[in-house]
Amino acid sequence: MNKNKQQKIDNNAPKTGQDILREEAVMSPWRMVWRTFSHTPLGMVGLVVFIGIFILIFGGSHLLKFDPYFAMGVMRNIRPGSGYMNIPAEMVDEGIKDISIGITYSVGTSQEDKYYFWGFDSFGNLEMPEDIAKAVEGKAIKQAVAGDRHILILTEDDEVYGWGNNEFQQTVFPENLKQIAKEEGIKKIGAGDAYSVMLTDKGNIYVWGSTMPNRLNRIPKDLEGMVEDFRVGSVNILCLLNDGSLRLIGSKGSEIDTAMPKELKEPGNDIVSFARTQYSGVVALGNGEIITWGNSNEKASAYPEMEGKVIQVAAGRLHFSALTDAGKVYSWGINNYKAADYPEVQEGEQLFSGFFNNYVLKKDGHDYQSWGLDGFLLGSDDNGRDLFTRLIHGGKMNLLVAALGSLIQVIIGLTVGLISGYYGGMVDNFLMRFSEIIASFPFYPLIITLAAILPPDFSQYTRMMMIIVILGVLGWTGIARLIRGQIIAEREKDYITAAKALGLRDKKIILAHILPNVMSIIIVNLTLGFAGMLLTEAGLSFLGFGVVEPLPSWGNMMTAAQSADVMQLYWWRWIFPGLAIFITALSVNLIGDSLRDALDPKAMER
Repeated sequence: MNKNKQQKIDNNAPKTGQDILREEAVMSPWRMVWRTFSHTPLGMVGLVVFIGIFILIFGGSHLLKFDPYFAMGVMRNIRPGSGYMNIPAEMVDEGIKDISIGITYSVGTSQEDKYYFWGFDSFGNLEMPEDIAKAVEGKAIKQAVAGDRHILILTEDDEVYGWGNNEFQQTVFPENLKQIAKEEGIKKIGAGDAYSVMLTDKGNIYVWGSTMPNRLNRIPKDLEGMVEDFRVGSVNILCLLNDGSLRLIGSKGSEIDTAMPKELKEPGNDIVSFARTQYSGVVALGNGEIITWGNSNEKASAYPEMEGKVIQVAAGRLHFSALTDAGKVYSWGINNYKAADYPEVQEGEQLFSGFFNNYVLKKDGHDYQSWGLDGFLLGSDDNGRDLFTRLIHGGKMNLLVAALGSLIQVIIGLTVGLISGYYGGMVDNFLMRFSEIIASFPFYPLIITLAAILPPDFSQYTRMMMIIVILGVLGWTGIARLIRGQIIAEREKDYITAAKALGLRDKKIILAHILPNVMSIIIVNLTLGFAGMLLTEAGLSFLGFGVVEPLPSWGNMMTAAQSADVMQLYWWRWIFPGLAIFITALSVNLIGDSLRDALDPKAMER
């Protein structure tokens, strides 16, 4: 027992200088470097952060689908947020009656005719105003609808109230329509992109708000008293008439009008449900047949094989959904916001879709499932693109450019430095004068000039490769001089003299004996050069001479910082790319500085 205790004490005893020397005598040089580096807190922090960034960028770029050419203007400048599809528990308890979906929010009514709002109020003005809340207090809410940035509600006494974006007076129910509502009654209201719609019990449809689709405000005479139902779009409205035909009113010329099957424009169709995206449409007939038409890019006809008979179809801005009598749901179309990633649903009873979200109700409205866009983790940019996805794929571009550019720098600098330092004389003189000429080139003016004269059909990837080559070819001179100086010191040492005396070739001496002794300089310069290259590429892209839109890079994402309005109102568009550049460059610099200390023989003695 005493012997074991004594052994434990001996193991925990502080190491003497002799013990340390004995341990280092059997330790490889690189293991000694790692031991010194791992005892540097800042270096380890930099290494952990950089590894995390590397995994996030390259792992995330494989997991996140990315289409650089996709843009959705209606989703522009959405602040970071989530929870777009979390229906209030009170509404679920009362039973969900109706849901209308906006850009980042939804509104609806319960089976007790109460109004509810949920999601992300990205625009800061979509909560019901106090004056409207007082006006509707005690009244049953027949319907609540969401436009792109405004909300309308319809009360039991056929009063319409609106709030939110009112740029085109779309939230103000016109006086002439109030009189019509009293005479004809209101069957249904709707809201589109900056305009509002009213369908009366007598089958007449009226529009107010945006005048962009001018013909919306001049409903054809032959439709008077014939409109049964409607679906709003951004600039036109698809109407179902009481004779079973479809008619588009408003702006025409797009595929939803020109590609509509002729039979759907004629009376006698047994249409049980219909829906439309921006440029495509779908109808479900009484016999369960689905008819689709429109823009091929929206993939309207690419619906999956469905179990059961389709009893309801719905649509968002770019996708379709369907509910069958087997209680199952399906979605298809453009899936950039995950609106077509439908779940396995049992016993679905009612379907709601809009913009980029979907809801299916179950158990008489007391249970539901949702799928689609739940939020933008880092917000969206001025083209409605997810900033997080662009940050990940843009980071991949930045890291590749920096890595390849710094590698080219080191390879050229190492080659020139080794040859110049070892041979000296005329070779040294020529190479050093040549390096001075290269170093004299004005880097930024050269890049700007090349960018100006590039052919317009130059691909983005060709441009990127040109940037990599230029960064590498013009940046090697400092490394070459540093290695040359180290080689001059090494070539005069005894082990090099002995190698020459043994008859070893110059190539063997340089690669096998001198190169390992300057490897520490190479590694340090590679890491520090990587950070510098990262900042240089970001600066070039920021100025518009590096990676250009629509391909992302952290630099061209930072271009938003040139606008004072963006800096004040849309801070997420430049804060996050700026932080990515800062954190990545800082982590690499910390690694480089710590490696420099670890590779310094004097540091081993401290």
